[in-house]
Amino acid sequence: MIQNSHNAANVFTDINGLQGIRTLGKTDQDAALKEVAKQFESMFVSMMLKSMRDASDVFSEDSLFGSPEADFYQNMYDDQMAVTLTEGEGTGLAEVIHRQLMSQYGMDPNTTGEVDQQRIFDRRFTGISQTIKRVEEELEKLPASPQRDDKMTSTLASQPTAAATSGAGSKGQSFASPADFVAAVYPYAEKVGSELGVDPKAIVAQAALETGWGKYTIKGEDGRPSFNLFGIKADSRWDGDVVSIQTHEYRQGVKVNEQADFRSYASLEDGLQDYADFLRDSTRYQDAINEKTSGAAYGHALQQGGYATDPEYGNKVERIYNGDLLNKVLNSSTEENRDG
Repeated sequence: MIQNSHNAANVFTDINGLQGIRTLGKTDQDAALKEVAKQFESMFVSMMLKSMRDASDVFSEDSLFGSPEADFYQNMYDDQMAVTLTEGEGTGLAEVIHRQLMSQYGMDPNTTGEVDQQRIFDRRFTGISQTIKRVEEELEKLPASPQRDDKMTSTLASQPTAAATSGAGSKGQSFASPADFVAAVYPYAEKVGSELGVDPKAIVAQAALETGWGKYTIKGEDGRPSFNLFGIKADSRWDGDVVSIQTHEYRQGVKVNEQADFRSYASLEDGLQDYADFLRDSTRYQDAINEKTSGAAYGHALQQGGYATDPEYGNKVERIYNGDLLNKVLNSSTEENRDG
């Protein structure tokens, strides 16, 4: 944990510290405004940390190591980190806010002396980068998460096996990177997409959401991949191999962990073909296929058909579909093919 220095409220839950700012304002308004500016700066850093966490949320979908309790304590840690990182000179934003507050309260900012505008400018931008560096240093000090199986390469993940895996499984990494994931999945997505009347990019976006870009794929008891990239469960209609893992569902808006059986396939091609058959044979998903919806709206159409219990499922698929990562990988692949 970062060591605290002097600050009127150096713990994010310290209500007395905030009361101390109010008391200070009765005797030294300028000092109180400086502390208020610090609090606003802390809020800014907190928002920055939240944005950094949100940007990586897609990689933790269905993670066995995630839970509401872990999220709660992580948020508490981030809130405290925001307060601590803005002590001392901070990012330089507090100085700018302080001067604005002085003007609003009828105080002359120039009474504090000559202002070096270049110094303020430098601190506003270099200070933020220094803060990010300190955040990274603090995160590196945290205990490492349990190691996932990252030895499975994209080459192995795309190769057919003699038979589908089964048994009590888990989730692990099957692709080295998002680029490898897209490169392996997209050709099959094009094939089944033409059969279904669905934009193949939308199919890849859904698979990316379900597996965290291949980082959390369903694996069997022997550690081999199940090639089930879409979270299709093994109900009474399925007579093939099955992998049982712990997953999460939303029940009455609450995220809960459950044990469930999922279909297992002998190859990536088999997995995507069954995905196409699953959608085509169900009356619930007819509005999502046969060119009845756009690629961006594909996830919403699936959600309306009851594909997932996550109330944000459609929005998440759409964000990946429109996101820079998927489009950058696809554009890069197109340029490589053209150059080749």
